[in-house]
Amino acid sequence: MKICFLGDAGSIHTRRWIEFFRDTGNEVYLISFRQADITGVKLYYMGDSINIDSDGGNASYLKKVFSIKKIIKEINPDLINAHYLTSYGFIGSLVKGKIPFVVSTWGTDILVTPKKNKVYKILTEYVLKKCDLVTSDSDYMSEEIIKLKANKDRVLTVPMGVSLSDFNFNNVKEDRGKVFLSMRTLCENSNIECILDAFKLVLEKYSDSKLIITNSGSSEKEILHYIKKLGLEDNVDFQGFINRQQLFDLLNEGLTFVSIPTSDSTSVTLLESMLSGSFPIVSDLPANREWIDDEINGLILSKLDSVELSKLMIRTIEDKDLIKSAQKINKKIIEERAIWEDNMKMVLNSYNKILSR
Repeated sequence: MKICFLGDAGSIHTRRWIEFFRDTGNEVYLISFRQADITGVKLYYMGDSINIDSDGGNASYLKKVFSIKKIIKEINPDLINAHYLTSYGFIGSLVKGKIPFVVSTWGTDILVTPKKNKVYKILTEYVLKKCDLVTSDSDYMSEEIIKLKANKDRVLTVPMGVSLSDFNFNNVKEDRGKVFLSMRTLCENSNIECILDAFKLVLEKYSDSKLIITNSGSSEKEILHYIKKLGLEDNVDFQGFINRQQLFDLLNEGLTFVSIPTSDSTSVTLLESMLSGSFPIVSDLPANREWIDDEINGLILSKLDSVELSKLMIRTIEDKDLIKSAQKINKKIIEERAIWEDNMKMVLNSYNKILSR
């Protein structure tokens, strides 16, 4: 199969997806507004300082539609797969012609952007009508996609999942200490300041606790300033962007994985934390409840409140029986429902079905 992808070449999620299709013997191309090297993949860089915002808000990329259409004609792919509906997905809908078209949704493009205004809602519905298939990583997001007038028979729910080959279970630590992990993008949606406020309260009882913050984002400067404002420099380790191996090393060592976004679909890092044994504290979102049963295999923060969050964080230090039980449950859940290679084979089969119609 010859597949042309439209997506962010710098995103680990895009790369994993593309590399799976490359490694299963398909001829793979990528058109992107970001430069990157992906072995075995022909990249068409459409740069010129164009930056596609996460909500699809930068329309300057539309100036490249004609050039992209010309590249598509040159490649002559069997199928086009765009990642993130309100940016690359919209481009794909304009250039696809008669070529089968798949959009892989990521979360915000369905759960947030269409609710901003009528224009975004109409744009989202337009792209969904053009799709031969829409992939979603949670039941909740699939329901929202169908509400946006997508054909329910063309919606495939499949979590991106965890690759067992990424993990070295020999490095998993039994005694994890009082280490909390925050690994989300540094942006307003992630509520990192709430985590910092809660951690300051944790330190009042357990002064030897540590919070590790990874990743980067639009709020990075504000977060670094807030750490200083709270006087947490000695206990907060800000590591910024880390590679995959560093991520797994931290998950294998961290006691508690804290992820409390305002909006989200299935988080791959949440699934990775579950497999690694890092105990999850998550916000009360439908997608999170598809994986976490409160007080069984994780703790759910019922409302965005730093005092309540600090109580949950302290509990993970003190309730060793809960932690031990959750680790066994979570490993089983991931092995049964969220192995990357198994789930991506479902996607590959769906692509083949499209081409055989």
